[in-house]
Amino acid sequence: MDIFIIALVLVNVIGLVAMRAKKKTAAVTTEGISVETTQAALTRSKTERYALIARFFKGRKDAGLIERNLTTANLLIKPTEFIAMNLGFLVVVILGVLVMLNAWPNDGGFFTLVRRIGVSGALIWFVGWKGPQMVLQFMANSRRTKLEYQLADALTIISSSLKGGYSFVQGLDMAGQQMEAPIKDEILRVIRLIQLGLDTPKALSQMSERVNSYDYDMTVSATNIQLAVGGNLSQLLEGIAATIRDRIRLRRDISALTAQGRISGGILFVLPLGIAFFLCGINWEYMSALFTAKGFILLYVAGAMQTAGFFWIKKLLDFDN
Repeated sequence: MDIFIIALVLVNVIGLVAMRAKKKTAAVTTEGISVETTQAALTRSKTERYALIARFFKGRKDAGLIERNLTTANLLIKPTEFIAMNLGFLVVVILGVLVMLNAWPNDGGFFTLVRRIGVSGALIWFVGWKGPQMVLQFMANSRRTKLEYQLADALTIISSSLKGGYSFVQGLDMAGQQMEAPIKDEILRVIRLIQLGLDTPKALSQMSERVNSYDYDMTVSATNIQLAVGGNLSQLLEGIAATIRDRIRLRRDISALTAQGRISGGILFVLPLGIAFFLCGINWEYMSALFTAKGFILLYVAGAMQTAGFFWIKKLLDFDN
């Protein structure tokens, strides 16, 4: 019963805030002197579906990171729409945490209160708020990696077309027709922008900003300089393609050399959890001593040491290539 009361209070609070923001916006739009100001405000309100979220997250670091990851992942939604879905998922997680807390026995002790606050806070923050953003970051990184692996082949096609007498834009169009997605979509977008009248350097710079990759930044910068000052662009693109292939080869060599360490770190992190679940299943009386006031302290210390060891091993295996 307490859960439904809390949920009802949350819904009422959100409704009151939304109604207050709507009234404030209406007052601002109706008190204008000219009709053009009112029409401009109405146009902005129709364009932005979540104006309250846009005003709250304007200029924040999280909103900028979400916008950049949405662009890199090629998801055709606005940052405010993603944040609105993230907030909706957060509300669902909060309701699930309330159900869990209602079913969790409470003896009124201090350690029980600490456990309830710690577990519920961790679930709300990492699962409800950061979970969708981590999924978005994974999608952006996956698409960026595919684009980086395809870049060297695309540069080789452009270089070959330049040797055959084609222009740079024609070679870019040829690479877009022969390559597969996702780099095909990016190249065709650049061609479309050039056909609409945008300068070639600006169109390439926009592609570099969308991909957000060092390899693309290096390629676009060198290409724009060469297009401005002149020179053997075909030879330059061949050199960049060779450099990118060497970087990919080095990255794969590092991944192969550090595979044993990564597997060992994963085993060392998962093994205690597996043994704990196994012992809970076959001998609960032996493991029940850990689920007391003193036992939880030992579990917290063990969890902190496990987390510190995981990040330490991860730090040892990180290389800048």
